[in-house]
Amino acid sequence: MLEPRENPLSYIAYERALGYVYIQEGGSMIPPLFLEPKPEDYVLDMCAAPGSKTTQIAQLMKNKGAIIANDVSLKRISSLGFNLQLCGVINTAVTMFDGRKLPSIIKDHFDKVLVDAPCSSSGHFLSKFPSNFTEERVKSLHVLQRGLLIAGFKMLKPGGILVYSTCSIHPFENEAVVNYLLSKEGKARVEYFEIKGIRFHPGLTEYKEKTFHPDLKYCMRIYPHDNYTDAFFIARIRKER
Repeated sequence: MLEPRENPLSYIAYERALGYVYIQEGGSMIPPLFLEPKPEDYVLDMCAAPGSKTTQIAQLMKNKGAIIANDVSLKRISSLGFNLQLCGVINTAVTMFDGRKLPSIIKDHFDKVLVDAPCSSSGHFLSKFPSNFTEERVKSLHVLQRGLLIAGFKMLKPGGILVYSTCSIHPFENEAVVNYLLSKEGKARVEYFEIKGIRFHPGLTEYKEKTFHPDLKYCMRIYPHDNYTDAFFIARIRKER
């Protein structure tokens, strides 16, 4: 029992240090739920560090199956390994590659792939709007995001599920990226998926003078006022057999 006037957050920090809990922003917990990982699955988390979604996926898989947690940054890989160990994750191997180059090593292999892509973080209205948000940076990220999504899809088994997500609200980082995949990969299909109790908006099928594939309406846009979280974009994509 807490002593009078004792801050309950001190107990959360203590349990976090012991690996009993992982403090995570609410919106960022939704993409792994879209992935629906099963204990028997072989899963790739392409941009895994620092590990919040990887540890959540491991929990959903009951620490069974197998997860490849990849990231390109040596500094971020260190935090990824630390968090996996702290949380007692034993079904995960850590790799350090440019995700865009992974299909040269492995293709058509994973049951589930998560591409939580690097983004402008323009959805962080509730915490701190990014000071380095510029149109030039968004364009550069768009190219990177397209490469990661295409690579992730190539590594997905026929019938498998890929989830693409960002914490950005910019269509150029979201619908435009998924639209590019649909234009290049004939077996890619965007699936409608929702989670009970989560308020959301459909993906955009047009933006300014651009028109996107009509199936992009099946994507999910979450704004800060919907569930009092940071904004998120999520697309669930299946590779047809």
